[in-house]
Amino acid sequence: MKTATSPVRAPAHDSHGSERLAGSAERGTKTVALLGVFAALVVGCAPGVSAPATATGRLLSQPGETGKLTAVLPSSDLAVGANQRFLLALIGPDNRPVTDATVELAFFKVTGPSQAQLRSQAVGTFYGSPALSAVGRGVYVARTDFNEAGDWGVALGVTRPGEESTELRVSFSVKERSATPAVGQPAPLSRTLTATTTADVERFCSARPGDDFHQLSIDQALAQRRPLVALFATPGFCTSRVCGPSLDVLTELHQEYGDRANFVHVEIYKDGRPNEKQEMVSTVQEWGLPSEPWLFIVDGNGRVAEKFEGGATVEEVSPMLARVLGSG
Repeated sequence: MKTATSPVRAPAHDSHGSERLAGSAERGTKTVALLGVFAALVVGCAPGVSAPATATGRLLSQPGETGKLTAVLPSSDLAVGANQRFLLALIGPDNRPVTDATVELAFFKVTGPSQAQLRSQAVGTFYGSPALSAVGRGVYVARTDFNEAGDWGVALGVTRPGEESTELRVSFSVKERSATPAVGQPAPLSRTLTATTTADVERFCSARPGDDFHQLSIDQALAQRRPLVALFATPGFCTSRVCGPSLDVLTELHQEYGDRANFVHVEIYKDGRPNEKQEMVSTVQEWGLPSEPWLFIVDGNGRVAEKFEGGATVEEVSPMLARVLGSG
């Protein structure tokens, strides 16, 4: 999880507000300014004339500081691919979550010790829920293409109502291949535990009361050639504290689409709780999960259509599931 704080203040917007990076004549000016800041910081982080090979993911990171806006990147599995989901959380100078900002993102590929190329731009959409208190009641989500593995950075233009814009820079790494099944790949035919009664579910699931999403194993669900929504989460022992809310999301999606898709919850830990060895069910390895929770949408052909790490909301997931079901 990467963090950054910003000592840089951008000029105030005029009375009409600034245009977004995605569609204005002002876009070029902002991009040049952000690129300049980005490149300067790369130079500043480089010892002598070149950055060490161990600087992966650190070229642009700044430690959190009291009294300044802080950016946090929760994603753990960014990889080369189109339309990748990019998560961002903002913490204000008062150490409270920022939920009302306009966030403009410029993505740069670090190409050398003092060089970076602008690769794409996007605007973040805030998806929030009171239940997601562990991630500031929500996250900003942007979609972008990563066409090359290696060191990357994002320059953020953050504007809150009635305030001047603030610039933040955060570095991160993009892998050649995702650890989890990539969009378009076949979903693993995992055999997960099943049960039909609450008492039996609670033998291997940490949700209390036990939920209703263990009647089918993943391999059984995929064999039916129907779309599948699979949630990997441990509601009772979640380190991110968003597993319970994610199970609520699965429940709401099931209420809306339950007759058109299969819904499966996979408990992370063996026997439904962490033991001394922190043993996890084999499905965690089969799906390559580096964190929890994860929610996957699989189409009727058994291929991953979308995936969501961390605190996904019904508002974000529902339109994508509707598209897979052919209704959106």
